[in-house]
Amino acid sequence: MTLPLLAEVGEAIADYLLHGRPAGGEDDHVFLRSQAPYVGLTPADSLYWVASRAFARSGIVTQNGTGRGFRVLRATFATRLLADGTPLPVISGALGHRSITSAKHYLSADEIHMRACCLDFVGIEPKGTRS
Repeated sequence: MTLPLLAEVGEAIADYLLHGRPAGGEDDHVFLRSQAPYVGLTPADSLYWVASRAFARSGIVTQNGTGRGFRVLRATFATRLLADGTPLPVISGALGHRSITSAKHYLSADEIHMRACCLDFVGIEPKGTRS
């Protein structure tokens, strides 16, 4: 699946490549560490920490100090797509899931559509209170 690149994202990447990418890096990765040695990011660099530091700089306050990594960004992305009416298979593909089953837990975050699934008591009204 290929998704369109937002113009703002493309401009940010171009700005990084033209002005922000560390000079002298011989590595052919697009994104390099910001401190020497200027090499491509590895799992040890953990993109969680990149996102966490960005959240900290933004001043966003989280509950119990959690929710600062890429999981919260992925969850926000998925729930916003869902709220906009994007079908679950499309969301699942955008997140790189092999199956829509992996994305089903985002359904519970769509409160508006979940309320539409609620049943009322018409025809099964309670007869009274339990003693």
